[in-house]
Amino acid sequence: MSNVEGKATAITVMSPVWPGARYYLSALFAIARQPWAKPALEKLQTLSFIHYARWTVIPKFPDGDKAESLRYTYLFFESNFNGTWDEYIDAFSEVVPVRMWSIWFSSFGFPGPQPVEPFKRYIRKNEYVANHYWSAYPGASTTQVISAGRVAEAVAELRERAEGLDEKAFEEAYVEMLTKIQNDL
Repeated sequence: MSNVEGKATAITVMSPVWPGARYYLSALFAIARQPWAKPALEKLQTLSFIHYARWTVIPKFPDGDKAESLRYTYLFFESNFNGTWDEYIDAFSEVVPVRMWSIWFSSFGFPGPQPVEPFKRYIRKNEYVANHYWSAYPGASTTQVISAGRVAEAVAELRERAEGLDEKAFEEAYVEMLTKIQNDL
């Protein structure tokens, strides 16, 4: 499949929404970007296999210097994740069903996130396979990339501290660093 690159998979879903839903969705997404709304994202952050996810409301498609008018506004969702397509949809259905409902209920034919099988059929019906997909770290999961960043940061901090340390102090600092990052190794 062209939407798989190593451990990473891409998903693109575009569904038409009910008339007037674009205003609801635009308001919902504007609210979600507010600093006071960030705690609501904590459940999503537990899904550490997600590289990236984005929702967009599309009222018109660009067509050169003009925009192509559409019969409906579209809800566009794109994401990159580790694991299988089924695991990804299952996770959204189980972990954040209210969030899925609050976004997709405005789309024609949306069956709800639970039970998961009708939800999967709906996603498949509205999914587009990527013509091209690239991943910066195809052999690594999101968790591995995040862990590598923490290790690199800890090593850089040790490097800065090490310049003025004698052998014993360096050994202590090194052991302290390894203890701090042991779950990332």
